[in-house]
Amino acid sequence: MPKGSVWGALIAAADEPPTWGLVFLYFVSFGGFLALTAWFPIYWVNLHGFSPKAAGALGGIGFSVLAALARVVGGSLSERFGGERFAVFGFILVVLGAAALTAVTGFDINLAGELLIAVGMGFGNAAVFKMVPKYVPNAVGGASGLVGGLGALGGFVIPPLLGLFAAALGARGYAGGFFVYVVLGVAAIIVAGGFVRLSHRRAAA
Repeated sequence: MPKGSVWGALIAAADEPPTWGLVFLYFVSFGGFLALTAWFPIYWVNLHGFSPKAAGALGGIGFSVLAALARVVGGSLSERFGGERFAVFGFILVVLGAAALTAVTGFDINLAGELLIAVGMGFGNAAVFKMVPKYVPNAVGGASGLVGGLGALGGFVIPPLLGLFAAALGARGYAGGFFVYVVLGVAAIIVAGGFVRLSHRRAAA
């Protein structure tokens, strides 16, 4: 059975700087996933003119289901290639998909962008929890709680940012809003790259 208090575990995890890097990565991957689960159907209706039923299918199957499946596969791949490198790869996919959705309004390119983001976020989710016990070994439970809880806040913080683009630019703003994910994805690549360097330093020590 776990020893110590819940608050003690959370405080111990909060005292470890890597915890906050992992929180940010999960904010982008899982919080971003939650936000887009609600956003994509709206996007397909308002920018591309799909019916709510078709838009729901595109968002549900093309994004949510694919991201969930990618997370399952991503767990095994993170074990094989390392969570740090795999996180970098996942967020590169997110940036590529978001850039395609931002710059182009053609259906084929936009669908490909959605699929790239789905796979990238699924991979990112898996990679983060591969790294938790490695970088916060003395407070895995507390770190998992902080990463899961605070990371999920992205699902509430990001949608209003996307809505600002739609409010300012009209229908075109539904595409422009994905620039938020370009910025978040690039920042996540930088943070994940920091974990790669930290892993190298630890291995060399």
